[in-house]
Amino acid sequence: MSEIVYIGVDDTDVLGSPGTGKIARGIAEMLFEKGLAKSLGVSRHQLLVDPRVKYTSHNSCKGIAVITDNFPVVLVKPCSDYIKDHFQPGSDPGLCICSEKNITPEILAYSVKAETEFIQKDEAYTLVSGKDIFLTELGGDGGGVIGALAAVGLRAGGNNGRLVDIRGVRDISGKISVMEIKFRTDIVAVSDIDGNELSNLEIVESLSWIRPNLVNGKPVLKVILSEELTNVEGKRIWIPAEREMKMTKGDKNE
Repeated sequence: MSEIVYIGVDDTDVLGSPGTGKIARGIAEMLFEKGLAKSLGVSRHQLLVDPRVKYTSHNSCKGIAVITDNFPVVLVKPCSDYIKDHFQPGSDPGLCICSEKNITPEILAYSVKAETEFIQKDEAYTLVSGKDIFLTELGGDGGGVIGALAAVGLRAGGNNGRLVDIRGVRDISGKISVMEIKFRTDIVAVSDIDGNELSNLEIVESLSWIRPNLVNGKPVLKVILSEELTNVEGKRIWIPAEREMKMTKGDKNE
């Protein structure tokens, strides 16, 4: 019987190297190629930025949701091996794997806490102790377990982060209708930042960067009206809201 399993990955990179997002996408692809699981998307989640926290650039962790007929333990070795083969020396990678049925209110609360409060890894280990949840260090000082567990909880919560990889989003460029976005990707809706859903005939200038948010567990692309493009085109043109936020914050491409 199929079930949803959440995989959290954190702190696999160093400055100037490919980010953890690339490793998370690689894990999702590897599991599919091995016939072990099908990815429901890779998500980015922002954790606390604080001098006490060791992080590479922005302290984001990555969550992967997969659907699988296998027990979660079957995914442990291939995911661990993939990280060991691809993480950057000098980083402190951590991995967490947890089935949907084992997500508890305490895990969800821990994950929300990690967004704004300083956490030490002992707290993460205490939380999963005695539970059917895999949490391990794979290099360095292992501090990545903190974000790996947080990634699992934030992804499972269904209303946090942006999806950096789901079907079709990395193949879209130029102007595209809402209808075509939904046809070519797993995005279920396109809405403005107030949550008002756009009609299928509205046009989005993708700027070659379509990254939906998780809304009630579903991929929803949030857009804002572009006054500049609207004036030029003589009609309403929308642009991805998350891209504008990324450019403002200086996030690296993920």
